[in-house]
Amino acid sequence: MKKEFYTAGELARLTGVSYKTIRHYQQKGLLEPEKFTDGGYRLYGARTVELLERILMLKYLDFSLDEIKKMLGEEDAKAAFEKQEKLLRAQKAHIEQLLTAVEEMQKVQKEEQWEKMLGIIRMTQQKEEIIKQYKESDNLQKRINIHAYSTSKTDWFQWVLDGLQLSRGMKILDIGCGNGKLWVAMRDKLPTDLEVILADNSEKMLQAAMREIEEHAKLYEEKRIHFSFLQIDAENFQIVEEGFDRVIANHMLYHVSNEKRQDLLQKCAILLKEDGMFYASTVGNTHMRELFQLIEVFEPGVELPTWMSEDFELENGGKQLEKVFSKVIVEEQENDLLVSDPQAIYDYVDSLPGKISEILRQKKNGWMKYLERNVSEDMPYFIHKSTGAFKAFKEVACEKS
Repeated sequence: MKKEFYTAGELARLTGVSYKTIRHYQQKGLLEPEKFTDGGYRLYGARTVELLERILMLKYLDFSLDEIKKMLGEEDAKAAFEKQEKLLRAQKAHIEQLLTAVEEMQKVQKEEQWEKMLGIIRMTQQKEEIIKQYKESDNLQKRINIHAYSTSKTDWFQWVLDGLQLSRGMKILDIGCGNGKLWVAMRDKLPTDLEVILADNSEKMLQAAMREIEEHAKLYEEKRIHFSFLQIDAENFQIVEEGFDRVIANHMLYHVSNEKRQDLLQKCAILLKEDGMFYASTVGNTHMRELFQLIEVFEPGVELPTWMSEDFELENGGKQLEKVFSKVIVEEQENDLLVSDPQAIYDYVDSLPGKISEILRQKKNGWMKYLERNVSEDMPYFIHKSTGAFKAFKEVACEKS
């Protein structure tokens, strides 16, 4: 017969979790008793079982107990389970990609297996990026903050808008739109009579984009700019719309697996009008190089994170696009950082995936003092930003002056 409350030992037997583990979670403040017996024994009920399930799942997803404690305090159960489901589905898709890659490797000749093996290694390293999605909003803001120290004469969003060469009456698809900041930041400079589809795999990002757009609904209405929102996975991209003047993929093609990227590019080309433009921004292989040099001096031998962009960068993206499009142009923005606030660098590094942020967090005082010695108003730290974009056309004659 089901009981309403259980002792720690009974809870351990019921769930298959060791008594020692439950006690450890108690001591960490993750599990609180729901009531006490007259003799002072802790008792746990259905709410505790729910919390325990969430703790174990987040542990499985490689979060630390400190991170789990923070997340449990911030989210209600429904929202947490929805996030868990999305993250597990993302991991499932990632595992399926790995299985497909391993199966394909076994079919090719031995001399052709080298590239396949390198691809599998890169794919296994993507697990951290998938898990990072759970904490993306905080980390994204930390990474955005450092770019306030840009030396560019042209704001990034303005630079992108200039490159897109939008005109009245265009139909636009923005794949991997994120929180829609481009369309909000440039709202006053957008031409009239636009039809814009904002697409992203993240429901959270789309909701943020909807909120941002809604705040300026009156302006968009006056300019007759209509937005629609589409949750879709770029890896399995399907859309019934066609006849787009612009298809945009800003800083997202490197998130698409090598096996799926070419297929996505083919689909984007099909969606475009004959005189349309495919626009894809990315970074180069020297992006933020000086930042990592700063870290290496403080912590020699530390394993630095590799950019997720390495499979589609300014140096190698053009050849991929040329397989699909008749003409491809690459443009690089003149943009560097002169960072005068050591906290901005600390926060940026703290947001990076991998072990580096954890190692430096353990040496927080020393790391911060080191930054303060090297970064100040009088001695801003230089960081090169290698950022740019590809413009791709189906017909050579379609490029506009």
